[in-house]
Parts: sequence; structure tokens; C-alpha cells
Amino acid sequence: MPAFTITPLPASQVDQARSAALADGTAVEVTSNDDAPFPVRCCLHDASADEGVLLLSMQPRSGDSPYAAPGPVYIHRDRCAGYSPQGDVPQILRGRTLSLRGYTDEHMITGTAVVAGDDVECAALQLLDVPGTAYLFVHFAGPGCYACRIDPAA
Repeated sequence: MPAFTITPLPASQVDQARSAALADGTAVEVTSNDDAPFPVRCCLHDASADEGVLLLSMQPRSGDSPYAAPGPVYIHRDRCAGYSPQGDVPQILRGRTLSLRGYTDEHMITGTAVVAGDDVECAALQLLDVPGTAYLFVHFAGPGCYACRIDPAA
């Protein structure tokens, strides 16, 4: 049994952000594969432009905190099937440099780590073991944008 669970941005939050960004013109449609693959956060999958990808700003769900901040994320233009955990770390995290940030239930930082994607399991377990840590946010370290959330296994 895995020691933690990985979750994408919630579908309802993605749907709201997609609708708002398309309505107000702040969504950028990806039309070229020059920078592919695009790590979409709705299903934790590396996508190509022909899959219909948008770049927009979203804030991952947490509570009121000085650390709460919106950032750029790729999502599918149309609602996708979402993420189905397979019991391992999604490929979207492999091969990238990641920033892990541990938070308390009050959404204050308990610890951080910058690791190669292939080392995310070990780093996640170490951060989840820090007293008071309730969950982790994973960011792509280079651009600093949100990737996913990690929670201790129930």
C-alpha cells in the first residue's frame, strides 16, 4: 500500500478556472508543439498541443495563508478523464526538477526540498515525516508552477 496519495487539481476547480479564463480572455491556447510536452495538471499527463491545451493562472486549493498564490498551469481545453492513480508516481513528475513544500493544517510551511523527479518518493516521505506536516504541494522547480498535491495515505 502506498505511503502517500498524489492528486491533481480538482476537476471542479479546473472547470471553473477554464470557464473564467476563456470568458475573460486570459487563457492562452497552446498552438505549437515547440515547447512540448505540456504537463497538464487536470490529469497529470504530458500533453501535446493537438490534444487541446490551455495555459492559465490558477491557485491550488489551500486555506488562507501568506503562502497561497496563483501561478501558471497547463490544463486541457476540454474536460478530460482526470487522473487515475496507478499506485506509483505519475510520469509527469519524472525527469523534471521538483520543489516540494510541506504544510501544516493551518497552511504554514514545515519544510521544503528540491529534488530530481526520480527522487520524489523519498523526499515526499521525509517531508511528510516532519512533525506537523499535513500535506505537500509539488511544483516544477524551474518555472515554479504548481504540479500536484501529496497527502499521507489514509
